[in-house]
Amino acid sequence: MKNKETNILIFSNVFREIINIFSGPFLTAYFFKISKNSLIDLSTYNIFVFLCVGFFGLMLGYIIRNKFQIGMFRIGVILNAVYVLTIIILKEQILNYLPFIAFLYGTSMITYFYPYNLFLSNKVSNDMRAQYEFKRKTIVTIISILTPIILGTIITTTNFVLTAIIILIISLIQIVMSFFLKPITYSNKKFTPFSSLKKLLKNKDVKNILKLDFFKGMSVADGSLKILITLLIINAFKTDFNLGIFSSISSLLTIIFQYIYTKYYRNKNDKNMIVICAAVPVIQNSNLADVSNLILLLIINNNIALCLYYFCYSSLVGVLNFVIDIRLFNLSNIPLIKNDNQMEFWSLREVVLNFGRIISYILLLMVSLIKSGKYLNILMLFLTLSILLMGISLSKISKNDK
Repeated sequence: MKNKETNILIFSNVFREIINIFSGPFLTAYFFKISKNSLIDLSTYNIFVFLCVGFFGLMLGYIIRNKFQIGMFRIGVILNAVYVLTIIILKEQILNYLPFIAFLYGTSMITYFYPYNLFLSNKVSNDMRAQYEFKRKTIVTIISILTPIILGTIITTTNFVLTAIIILIISLIQIVMSFFLKPITYSNKKFTPFSSLKKLLKNKDVKNILKLDFFKGMSVADGSLKILITLLIINAFKTDFNLGIFSSISSLLTIIFQYIYTKYYRNKNDKNMIVICAAVPVIQNSNLADVSNLILLLIINNNIALCLYYFCYSSLVGVLNFVIDIRLFNLSNIPLIKNDNQMEFWSLREVVLNFGRIISYILLLMVSLIKSGKYLNILMLFLTLSILLMGISLSKISKNDK
C-alpha cells in the first residue's frame, strides 16, 4: 500500500463527501423549496442525472487507458466545480435548466468515481483493505458529522449561494491534489464489456455484487428512498440547521456501528450480522405502518417514529456500505477481474447501479403524477424492502481478503 497516494485518495474522498452532502440533502431541500414542493421536478432531475452516469459509465471504458485515468479524474473534479458555479449563477432559475444541470452533475460523478474506483482497487492490497476502509470511512464519517451542521448553519444564517461558493473552493483544492496521483498501467487489450460479461457472470460473487448494486441503487446509493427520507425530515423539523443536526447524529452512530463490526465481526462469519443490519430498517418501517388489505403502509404520524426510522436507516446502512466497499474492492482484485476484465467490471457495475437508481426515480415520478399519499407510502416501504434484498445478496459474497 503506497501511503502517500492512498492518503491522497482518502482526503480526496473527504472533499468529495463534503460536496456530496451539499449536492445531496441540502440541494434536495433547495430544489424542493424553489420548485414549490414538487416531487416531479426532483424525480425528473435525478432520472437525467443517472441516465448520464449509466451511459458514460459504459463509454468511459472505451476512453480511459493508462495515463488518461488522471486526466479523466481531473475532468470529474472540474465538471463538479462548473456544476456548483452554475448553481451560483442561476440561483432560483435553476429549475429552467434541469437537464443541463443534471448532465453536469451526472458526468462529474462518473468521470470522478470511475478512475477513483480503479485507483482504490489497485493501490490498496486485499489483505489491508479492511484496515484501510475503516480508516477511510472513519475520517469521512467524522467529516460527515461536522459538515451538515456547518453547512446547515451557513445556509440558515446567510444564504445558499455563499455555501455554494465554499463548495466551489473545495472543488479547486481537489484539482491540485490530483497532481500527486500516478496512473495505473493496464494491458493494451481492447475494452470488451459484452464479451467480458459472459465470463464475469460465471462467477457467483460477481452475480451477487450486481444484484446487490441494483438494490443498492434503488435504496441507499442516491436512490429515491434517500430523497424521501430527507424530505420527511425537512417537513417535520423545518430548517436546514435541523437537517444538518440529523445528518450529523446519524454519522456519529455510523462510526460506532462500524467500529463494532471491525472489532467483533470482521474476522468472523458476518452473514447473520449483515442480514440483521439490512432487516432492522424494514422492521422499523413496519412499526411505522398501518395494515390495510395486507399491505403495510408507511404512516409518519409522529416525530419520534420518524427519528427512529431515520437513525436505523442511516446508521445500519452505513455499516452495510462499509462491508460492501470491502467486498467490492476485494472482488475487483481477484485474478478473473484484475488480469483482463477490471475496467469491464467497473463499467458493468455502474450500468447496473444506475439502472436501479433510474427505476426508483421513475417509480417516484409515477407516484408524484398520481398525487396519492397512499401510493407514496407503499413506494417507501417497497424501497426499504430493497435494503433487505441488498443485504441478502451481500451475505452471499466471499470476503476475498487474502
